[in-house]
Amino acid sequence: MKRLLQALECLCLILLCILCHPLSVTAKELTPQTSGKGNSITVTAKDGSLIGAVYVKWNKAVTPYTLITDSEELPCGENGFLHEFIALDNPSNSLTFQIPGEKPMGIYEIRIFTDNDVPADVQIWEPVCERPDILLISAHADDEILFMGGIIPTYVPQGARVQVAYVTEFWSTTPVREHEKLDGLWVDGLRTYPVCGNFKDIYCETLADAEKKYDVNEIASFVQECLERFEPQVVVTHDFNGEYGHGFHQITARAVAQALEQSSYDVPKAYFHLYSENKIHMDLNQPIEAMGGKTALNIAKDAYLQHKSQQWCWFYVSDTYKYSCADFGLYKTTVGVDETNSMLDHLELRADQERRAEEERLEQERLERERLEKEQAEAAEKEKLAKIDEQLAQFQEEAEANAQKAAQELAALDQELKAARLRSTILIVVGVLALLFCAGFLLFQLRRDHGANPD
Repeated sequence: MKRLLQALECLCLILLCILCHPLSVTAKELTPQTSGKGNSITVTAKDGSLIGAVYVKWNKAVTPYTLITDSEELPCGENGFLHEFIALDNPSNSLTFQIPGEKPMGIYEIRIFTDNDVPADVQIWEPVCERPDILLISAHADDEILFMGGIIPTYVPQGARVQVAYVTEFWSTTPVREHEKLDGLWVDGLRTYPVCGNFKDIYCETLADAEKKYDVNEIASFVQECLERFEPQVVVTHDFNGEYGHGFHQITARAVAQALEQSSYDVPKAYFHLYSENKIHMDLNQPIEAMGGKTALNIAKDAYLQHKSQQWCWFYVSDTYKYSCADFGLYKTTVGVDETNSMLDHLELRADQERRAEEERLEQERLERERLEKEQAEAAEKEKLAKIDEQLAQFQEEAEANAQKAAQELAALDQELKAARLRSTILIVVGVLALLFCAGFLLFQLRRDHGANPD
């Protein structure tokens, strides 16, 4: 009975916690209604609800535009995000997209919400990472997953910054793949927006075929621009043999090797897929807590499924077959060969570098502040002592003046005393002489009177 009561008590506590701390819920997704086209497109909620956030996918490369709400005009599109999330400060009845240009971009897909607490599949991209730890150079959208897909879910949860650079674009061939590459990267765990070259996707069966259709120097120039712009600590790219022999993969690998030689920035480490020297085999089968307990391999497999237009191909994500996405070789290093099975071996994460630099900066500021405070205190003490010295000098001067004055007064008093003494002496002498004179006179008179009347 006692145990039953304890169990009931625990159940009540659990229910109380649930009631007091309800599960967080995401924003309500609304059904959008669009009107207009071309340069002006207006969106409202079908049920008339206020719109607090919008997620829009555009149908072509994005240029800056203006979003007009009930209360403000927002400049948007500056980052060129093909999939763009916009949270509104003030909910609005309607949203109007004012898009400049003769052939403005249109909406490919749009979702609207009551507020910005949106589902996890809404892509909230960050701008490109200017100082990444790892730069993945992928010939095509999906190659970064098929052959390098374990890198993003492995290293991003460790705090590494990863930037993806695609060599080819798909606007001129298969535009849907521009959307698929973002969907794939998002599922793979990337949050920094990729960059892309302007090379049209043309299939090349062999390296010789690729060299007829592309200029390796132009591709190397694009890669070199990426190296010098991003200054990555690690570069990862394709197999020199093009994995299964793809000519463009081969020319991409050669262009990367050429750019590594020509770049003014000396990349610390460069890995090529399936390279035969200084091999590493990534462990992609460990549960990753930050990724919901999934393994990097399973995450990469899910990411590849986002490339729906490519699911007819024989390609697949694996760490065991001959095109394994776990096998790489260290092609170039300025920090020594790997001692562990990590691409980041001998390197400090950029975030840690910046944190340490910030700590050092703060320490230097603290020391400088202490130095200045000490100097100010010493200056104040010197000023105080100088004032005391000045006061002492003034007091001494006044004392000397007073002493001199007193000496003068004493001298004057001494002179007066001497004069007084002289006057007294004179008076005494005069008095004595007067007495003597009087005495003499009296004596004279007595003698005279005695002589006149002798007895």
